[in-house]
Amino acid sequence: MAQFEEKAELEKVINKSPAIVFLCKTELDWPVEFVSDNVVKLGYTVDDFESGSIKYADIVHPQDLNYVRSEVLRNSEEGNTEYT
Repeated sequence: MAQFEEKAELEKVINKSPAIVFLCKTELDWPVEFVSDNVVKLGYTVDDFESGSIKYADIVHPQDLNYVRSEVLRNSEEGNTEYT
């Protein structure tokens, strides 16, 4: 299977799953580089995120934002590049 076909198949699996995939930049408020199409389940479009009009931090509950920021910083300091 060609790389393009593998990527298309992976995206199809992701978009049909209940999980929503975000790939964010390591910048303030985590601008989104990629979000799976099934983000519509949350009432958003892919373009909302990929255009930069909404950043990942914008959808984190305000009471959780400081905790999430500290966890991102801790994971970054520990050299983790992926986490859930």
